[in-house]
Amino acid sequence: MQDADKILAALRPPHLPPAASALTLGDLALPIALGLLLALVVALLWPTRIKGRRRVRMNVLAELAAARSLPPEAAVVAEARLLRKMVVARDGTAAALAGPDFATACDRQFGTDFFTAGPGRRLTTALYAPGGASEAEDIGAGLESLFRGIRA
Repeated sequence: MQDADKILAALRPPHLPPAASALTLGDLALPIALGLLLALVVALLWPTRIKGRRRVRMNVLAELAAARSLPPEAAVVAEARLLRKMVVARDGTAAALAGPDFATACDRQFGTDFFTAGPGRRLTTALYAPGGASEAEDIGAGLESLFRGIRA
C-alpha cells in the first residue's frame, strides 16, 4: 500500500497538453481550407449527376423520335422495345413479366393507366394486333409525354 501512496503523490492534476493551449488561427487554417476545397469539389460535381439524368431522358426521346419516323407497324414494335428497355432499366424485376403483369408494372412506374386501359395497352398485351396509323401516333405521343417525365 505504501507504493500506491507514492505513485498517487507523484501524479499531476489534470491539464491540457502544452500545444493545445497555444492553438492559433494558423493551426486551423489548413483544416478549414481542406473543408472548403472538398465542398467546392462536391458543388462542381453535383450538376454532372443532374446532367446525366437529363442525358438519359434526351437519349430516350431521341430513340422514340427515330421509332416514330418508321412505318406505323414497325414504329409500334420499336416503341415496345424501347418501353421494355426503359422499364427494365428502372426496375430489373420487370424483365420477367409479360402481358397484363408487364402493363401493370409500366403503369406503376409511370403513375398512369396508359398501359392497362389506354392506347399503350397495345405495347404490352397486343403488340401484333392490327392497328392503324392514328393508333400508332397516339401511342407515340403518349410515350413521349411519359418519357419527358423520366427522372432516371
